[in-house]
Amino acid sequence: MGAWRSSGDANTMWSITTDYIRKAVREVLGISSGRTGGHKGYWWWNAIVQGKVEAKKVVYLRLVGSTDEEEKRANNERYKVARNEAKLAITEAKTTTFARVYEELGDKGGEKSYSGWLRRERGGLEIWTK
Repeated sequence: MGAWRSSGDANTMWSITTDYIRKAVREVLGISSGRTGGHKGYWWWNAIVQGKVEAKKVVYLRLVGSTDEEEKRANNERYKVARNEAKLAITEAKTTTFARVYEELGDKGGEKSYSGWLRRERGGLEIWTK
């Protein structure tokens, strides 16, 4: 190790040592981007909800891009309608999905069946904490 052979004070030696450690960690573990693999809280969204939310986003972008006052007012009304439709679709999908979850839990009972059901729904990893 070059840190121990370098002449200098202790601070310089520690700086060199930490640099070596960080370099080794990057080589072994890699560098994380700091982002997770998507919105894990939206696993219950169906195609209808996704379509309504996407439509809401499109209308919002039109609203933000509006320059004329009349156009802005019309796009604001469209956005309110799209937002309410998205909210209703989300509520309906959530109600349907969680009714099914509670029904399955009622049949099998217990926390273990919920975590198994969640793992199957998400397609793999179980992310369940008490």
